[in-house]
Parts: sequence; C-alpha cells; structure tokens
Amino acid sequence: MEFVWIVLHEDSPVSTVLGVFATEREAEEFSNEVKGQFLRGVIYSRFKVGYRFDRGTGHAAYGPTS
Repeated sequence: MEFVWIVLHEDSPVSTVLGVFATEREAEEFSNEVKGQFLRGVIYSRFKVGYRFDRGTGHAAYGPTS
C-alpha cells in the first residue's frame, strides 16, 4: 500500500495544500520551515494514494477505483 504525506495550512478555505512528501520526516521538516508564515500554523497527515474527497462533506473514498 502506497502513502503520501500532505502538508496543509488552515488560514483560508482555499489552496491549503503546501506540499506532498514521500515520508513523514520530509513532511515534518517542511512543516517546521513554513509554519511561521501562517497565523494558524500548519498540519500534516498521511493519505493513501488514491484518496478522494470530491462528493461533499463527510464523503471519503479510498483506492484507485473509488
């Protein structure tokens, strides 16, 4: 199973993705570099490749055929 780590900010509801990384360490290092640029800071989380969130609040599908 393949995963990516995505770094996001929560200062606005649009354009929140700041970076996509192969490892948690890369995501953490980048988060530490940029967190001071955002009033509410940044977060990072692991997502399975194929993750989708496109059908409204509360819908999440996983996998390449979702």
